[in-house]
Amino acid sequence: MEIYAKVIINNNSSYTDNFFTYKIPNHLLDEVEIGHRILVPFGRSNKPIEAFVFDITNEKGEYDTKEIMDVLDQEPILRKSDINLIKWMKEEYICTFIEAIECICPKGFRVDTYKVIKLINDDAKELNEKERNLLNQIRKAKGSITLSKLKSKFDYSIDSIIKKMNQNNIIDIVWESKSIKNEKYIYTVKLNIPNEQIDDVIENLNKKRSFKQAQVMSFLRNNQNMAISDLIEALNVNRASIKSLEEKKFIKIEKINYYRKPTISYKVDKKDIILNEEQIYAVNLLKNSIYKEDKKPFLLHGVTGSGKTEIYLEIIDEMLRNGKDSIVLVPEISLTPQTIARFKNRFNDTIAVFHSKLSKGERHDEYRRVKEGNVKIVIGARSAIFAPCNNLGIVIIDEFHESSYKSDVSPKYNTIEVAKRLCKETNSILLLGSATPPIEEYYKCETGQYSKIELKNRANKNQMPEIQVVDMKEELNIGNKSIFSRALFDEISENLRNGNQTILFLNRRGYASFVSCRKCAYLFKCSNCDISLTYHKNTHSGKCHYCGYEVNIPKECPSCNSLYLKEFGIGTEKIQEEVKKYFPDARILRMDKDTTAKKGSHEDILNKFKNKEADILIGTQMISKGLDFPYVTLVGILSADMILNFPDFKSSEKTFQIISQVSGRAGRADLSGKVILQSYDVDHYSIQYAKNHDYKGFYNEEIKIRKIFNYKPFNSLMSIVVTGKNEKNVIKNIQKIYDGIVYLLRKRGIEDFEFILGPNPCPISKINMNYRWQILLKDLNIEIKLLKGIIKYICVQKRDAFLDSDINISIDTDPDSIL
Repeated sequence: MEIYAKVIINNNSSYTDNFFTYKIPNHLLDEVEIGHRILVPFGRSNKPIEAFVFDITNEKGEYDTKEIMDVLDQEPILRKSDINLIKWMKEEYICTFIEAIECICPKGFRVDTYKVIKLINDDAKELNEKERNLLNQIRKAKGSITLSKLKSKFDYSIDSIIKKMNQNNIIDIVWESKSIKNEKYIYTVKLNIPNEQIDDVIENLNKKRSFKQAQVMSFLRNNQNMAISDLIEALNVNRASIKSLEEKKFIKIEKINYYRKPTISYKVDKKDIILNEEQIYAVNLLKNSIYKEDKKPFLLHGVTGSGKTEIYLEIIDEMLRNGKDSIVLVPEISLTPQTIARFKNRFNDTIAVFHSKLSKGERHDEYRRVKEGNVKIVIGARSAIFAPCNNLGIVIIDEFHESSYKSDVSPKYNTIEVAKRLCKETNSILLLGSATPPIEEYYKCETGQYSKIELKNRANKNQMPEIQVVDMKEELNIGNKSIFSRALFDEISENLRNGNQTILFLNRRGYASFVSCRKCAYLFKCSNCDISLTYHKNTHSGKCHYCGYEVNIPKECPSCNSLYLKEFGIGTEKIQEEVKKYFPDARILRMDKDTTAKKGSHEDILNKFKNKEADILIGTQMISKGLDFPYVTLVGILSADMILNFPDFKSSEKTFQIISQVSGRAGRADLSGKVILQSYDVDHYSIQYAKNHDYKGFYNEEIKIRKIFNYKPFNSLMSIVVTGKNEKNVIKNIQKIYDGIVYLLRKRGIEDFEFILGPNPCPISKINMNYRWQILLKDLNIEIKLLKGIIKYICVQKRDAFLDSDINISIDTDPDSIL
């Protein structure tokens, strides 16, 4: 019986986004398994291309089939749970198979394909000069040469010559390929003869004047399994001497896997922690659910400093005792060093790390360590959810309210939803931890979809920090134009006198928000984007934080030549300057995207602050959560209502979350903490509830508003964004999409389209020379599955036939932002 494989081709075209059937040749029947990465001939030219096996069947299908060429890996790269997850992601996030596969497969694997010219008739007669020259080049290459290399030998086109010689059966043109894996090995050397023979061998080598070889044998007597590179350096010998000893079978060379491990320099003190009653209850609840079927996700709602991490450590310890793997996700790379340090204190080197600052080699090797079962705990940012754990027991998502858990590139997946699906596939526990859970997720506790665990008190029994709200309008009225209120200034001064540390938070980097002319109102804007340039004083330049465009700010206005150019607004760079001005003796660190671009800079800044090498840490949201510094007794929030002005239905929630999280950095050890919260809108309910550490009060207020306006969790939102260099073409294509949606809905008897908003320009209508228009759809009185099916049909399945090729389409289910 003939056996066939249904495969997904590694190609992003909509035409190839479905299953292709290939015959499994007899010699590969015992090798090909579901999940394998294989090589198949594709298209008219039978170009070798990478593919992934999704099913094995004895059904041939309606078309003639080609045969699989080769299996690229010893073990399948995709597990059954991975394949199920890929299929689900394709439907849920309206992406292609290969986009979902790329989330899971390691980046270090690739297949290079190329054409090779082979000589098949060396006795050809009646060749012209150009044909003879070409033939000579193939002969020099011993009868086989890649097409690209052959072309490089000539300063004129040889395409027609190759075609003619191929037709005359003088040469053949074949496809060849090479599987490349970003893996590193070291070669070690050891003695291959009994100890009693070593002296005789050394004596004979010396007699033959092979002194270096004798030296190697003598050295290896006491230094077995040494890397060849280290041996060469230690003895100053060449590889020829080592090769000669191997040929004589005096030594043996072995190839050993080398794993590039990310270096984490951050350290935390080891502490013997005794769990309190709330923590013990939480751990026992989680332990009791390990082998239950149909597990509900757990939502761990604990105030800042309540000891959520200790619960994570305890339940992971239990997973290790049960032989199970654990995945721990953190939202920011800034949290990764501290989290890893705490976990290493407990579990030593049984940890793999995944985040965006790893090199490709490091990331690939961490993948291998997990896949091969060498580590049982994975810690990392969003993408770590796809780590290839062999026996998953728990997924922990810390600070799960953070927007960084939503992917901003296709597929635009929500990590929490992916984790739910993964835990369902593997019957694992999902534990979601936060002091400020997202409204829509907490609602699932209230409706019984999640099991709720609450930690109402700080682990050290300390009170939550006092939050003092300062009205900056009143500060202006009394003549204080400084960025520091009187209260904050006094508290910083007092903290410095007492030798304690301060954190100052502002969620905007740079020196000023924009630069404008006070005479003619000229505004320095990005030439690529519809946005003003942020002023950076250290380089005296305006920078676009969307596309990276940068320009020097002149002394004169480009429009009216006046000298009245001024910076408006504030950023972390300006805060640093002001702190230096008012507190010249203070030691200051700044932590934002500008100061952490270099690899290892996160750990460096955090280590310095932890070791009390600085008095004041200024930063953006990367310092707002998870970090634990025992000497921080004061937190200053310089503009608490900044986010409230964003055109986003989640603005109030994000404001409450950021205030609560930043405030939680104060008073986490034995010293009490205080927070000074500066705002121009002190009466807003998000600020008032945050001041009182009252999440439940905020939730009750916010959920009413969500229900009135049909926002999540009561309705889903979908976004279709069309971008392109030509605005008229963008508008034409998004109108086509709108017309297509309306047409297909009318075919189903739907005539009321109030749930469709747009098409309209995006709030930021141009980024990096691309114009941006969008359609927003709510599932009001309509099934979200129907909307997804229509959008998929128009924007994915019929995209090439229906829409222009020079526009891009981005589809987002429940977008975190509509900017």
